[in-house]
Amino acid sequence: MSSRTAHASQPHGGMDYNHAEDPEYKRLRDMANKEYERKKQLSEESQAAYKSGDGGEAKRLSELAQQHAQKMDDYNRQAAEWVFRANNADSAEDEIDLHGLYVKEAISMLQTRIDAARARGETHLDVIVGKGNHSQNHVAKIKPAVEDLCRQMNFKYALENGNSGVLVVDLTGPGGQVDWNQLAPRPNKKPSHKLQNHYQQQGAHYGQNQYSQQQQHHNNQQGGNDDVINILCGIFKIIRKCLN
Repeated sequence: MSSRTAHASQPHGGMDYNHAEDPEYKRLRDMANKEYERKKQLSEESQAAYKSGDGGEAKRLSELAQQHAQKMDDYNRQAAEWVFRANNADSAEDEIDLHGLYVKEAISMLQTRIDAARARGETHLDVIVGKGNHSQNHVAKIKPAVEDLCRQMNFKYALENGNSGVLVVDLTGPGGQVDWNQLAPRPNKKPSHKLQNHYQQQGAHYGQNQYSQQQQHHNNQQGGNDDVINILCGIFKIIRKCLN
């Protein structure tokens, strides 16, 4: 089921998927947080050593901090790949599920997906943004970021009828002719078997891609940097080949 209310996951044997309850996803994000805290501590110690005149110790601590930053990036990469595969393994060809991704991960993923959709002449894309139930203070973060992106790209968008967790994006550009009344929930929408097979076959290879992301702190601020685009572009290049 591609889902508006529940999320199916191939990694979990077809069970309804909820990233907030996924032990592997939580483990990876928790490990990334721990690496961030260690990196931050070592960076502060490095700065203190530098100010005290001990350049050698400052360099040693800085190098250790960089090692923990690399581990942090790696854990975040694994978490993003894991949750994206789980949420999108059975997605229909005109939708993308951004649950469980940090904001910049989600936006970079969406930008690449939009490019692929427009190249195929698709008129709209259903973007599952969620309602913020798993965000700090239950404040949605991905949805307003997606809305900002749509405004920047001059795309019309609207909530799917009866579902505040899905944005339907008109890909026909300014003044497009998509009939929004025809974009009501479609409970019988079938998943794309090409996408499903793609994620089953390619999942083991995603770990070869690399990207770097600014770590989320304990206040759960979501971060990342532009290097995340590299992995997302790689994923969707493979998807495009599978769909063509």
